[in-house]
Amino acid sequence: MIPLFDKKLLRLTSLAFIVPSSMLVGYGLGYLLDKVFSSQSIRMVGLFLGIVAGFYELVKEILKYNKNLDEKGN
Repeated sequence: MIPLFDKKLLRLTSLAFIVPSSMLVGYGLGYLLDKVFSSQSIRMVGLFLGIVAGFYELVKEILKYNKNLDEKGN
């Protein structure tokens, strides 16, 4: 079983992967759509949407973590 401190540490370190993974997914989907529609700009739109989605998810997770800390008094 993982101690409580280690769970918090794992949760915080997972935050470092949210934005890069969202960027990668957005760019990848944009790249595929570029190939399907023979375009050059959809991948940049996908990258931008990935960045926005990544930061949104990051802020949401940080707020959830802070709310849990306030409720537990840690």
